[in-house]
Amino acid sequence: MAKERQSNKTSPKKTTAEGSVTPRSKGGKTGKKPQRTVRNRHAMWTLRRVLNTLLTVIFLLTLWSYVSPSTWRSFKSWIGISTTAGTSSGGYDGIDVSKHQGKIDWEKVAKDPNIKFVYIKATEGRTLVDKRYRTNIASARKAGMKVGSYHFFTSNRSARDQFDNFRRNVHHDEQDLIPMVDVEESGCRGASRAQLQESLGEFMQLVKKEYGKYPLLYSQYRFYNQLLAPEFNKYFIFIARYSSAEPVLHGGGKHNIWQYSERGKVDGIKGYVDLDRFVNGSSLRDISL
Repeated sequence: MAKERQSNKTSPKKTTAEGSVTPRSKGGKTGKKPQRTVRNRHAMWTLRRVLNTLLTVIFLLTLWSYVSPSTWRSFKSWIGISTTAGTSSGGYDGIDVSKHQGKIDWEKVAKDPNIKFVYIKATEGRTLVDKRYRTNIASARKAGMKVGSYHFFTSNRSARDQFDNFRRNVHHDEQDLIPMVDVEESGCRGASRAQLQESLGEFMQLVKKEYGKYPLLYSQYRFYNQLLAPEFNKYFIFIARYSSAEPVLHGGGKHNIWQYSERGKVDGIKGYVDLDRFVNGSSLRDISL
């Protein structure tokens, strides 16, 4: 009787339709997937989601860099990332700044023996004024730097309206250098070659009438050659090309300043700053007001 009771407590073995005996798995159930397999599948699913997210971010950032180059450049400067050529190891004569450089210690910047000039963003379009313009120009001049102011030109506002905005904020007695007009693809998208040249030409004439000299014309290398050269080659030209190869203007013109890097490091400025170099025999005298 004791042996019979002991055998009754033992779990019976499961018999298949063919008559073979299949042992029970732990827990009393059969066919359960191993825990390691489940974990591996979950890890692979998570990895795929992460990779898809990274690819999406890379695609959107790449698209942004083509759609709005100037905004992309400012964003990289703000976060301290850049992939273009050039450093601040020497060979620069000036810098240009805007609100994107944040608070600048101009006393430290003024100690840099390379910097002979500084261009500071003043205005944009019809009404915008750079929020750090007043502080930057006052502090830079106090530190003894040669400064000039620039306007970011847009094609969706009249030349007269933009000039009025510039004139209201850029005072003669605060300028050591001729004014500068910044003409980039992001500000002139949709404008034809003829429309842009007519509007920009009017703006430059207004600047000359008010300040006594034509403004320095800043633009991107390819954009300038496509829409402004050679008609505007007669002015003082400031070209941005982030490369070891110096810009060449269509039509045989010569540029005066080359912005060869957007990743310069200057004491007194957090993050990166654009580096500018006199070329083709140009000097501070050529841009002095």
